[in-house]
Amino acid sequence: MKKFLIAFIVFLLWSIFGLWIYSLIQPSKIAANSDSTYVNKKTVLDSSKEKISNSIQDKDSIADAIKSHDSISNKSPINYNTLKAIDEKGNIIFLFSEGIIITKNSPELLISNTIIDFKYKLKTYLIDHPKTELYITSLYSPIENIERPNFGMQRGLKIKEILVNTGISAEKIVTKPIIKDIQFNENQQFNNSFIFSFKPLNLKRIENLKLIKPEIKTVYPKFSESGILENNELKNLLSEVKTLLINHPNLEIEIVGHTDNIGNSNDNYATGLKNARQVRWYLVSKGGIDKTKIIASSKGESEPIDSNNSHQGRIANRRIKVIFN
Repeated sequence: MKKFLIAFIVFLLWSIFGLWIYSLIQPSKIAANSDSTYVNKKTVLDSSKEKISNSIQDKDSIADAIKSHDSISNKSPINYNTLKAIDEKGNIIFLFSEGIIITKNSPELLISNTIIDFKYKLKTYLIDHPKTELYITSLYSPIENIERPNFGMQRGLKIKEILVNTGISAEKIVTKPIIKDIQFNENQQFNNSFIFSFKPLNLKRIENLKLIKPEIKTVYPKFSESGILENNELKNLLSEVKTLLINHPNLEIEIVGHTDNIGNSNDNYATGLKNARQVRWYLVSKGGIDKTKIIASSKGESEPIDSNNSHQGRIANRRIKVIFN
């Protein structure tokens, strides 16, 4: 019995000892496991935060990129103040980086070699779209000198002449002068005076154009011993003849000289023919008009329009008549 008690006490002591050892070891493991769990959780949280942060940064970067793009766009807007052509729906057919330069109070044009292809592009479009016609919108300013026709029309007709020489039918070109406030630069020039646009072909307009017969014109040039003297009437005649020939390429022009009855009829016939030939020479040399389209003739004193008994009547009879056939 005594041995049994001793053995039981020893067992009890070892059990207590074992429990004590276990209690010493277990908290550190729990702490370690707890720390590990905390670290893992912290890592996951930190990773999530990093992803969220990166996502926010990415959005910020995108926003910054958009702002930067907008900023660039605002600083560098597309320049439409150039030479362009548009179709009937407003779509841009071509766009050049510079325009045709005009000069204040002048019909002359400056066309850079970098845009000279505009005429071929217009021709190609008309070939590809045979049921369309071309409108030339030509600007001019109210502060420019008054001319007949106005500078818008004169410049537009110069463009039309270029296009006709390129091979575009004159009847498919319509010139529209538009008056507008133009800001001329220090050289009195402006860079964007023309816009080309295409519209459906107006067959009625073309038919009416063919039926129009130009009126006979009477002009009073000034002559001297050395030849014809240029005046406003002669300048206007040249402009109108060129316009008519552009719109009616098959026109033939007759320049007829008339005189008063001072002197004998033969001399007056010769004077009338001489004057008519000088007007013809002026139109051909100054306007570049085909000389085969213009003939000179004389009526001398045979067709007066006023009495030769007065000075004013004789002045009225000394005239040039321009007939369009």
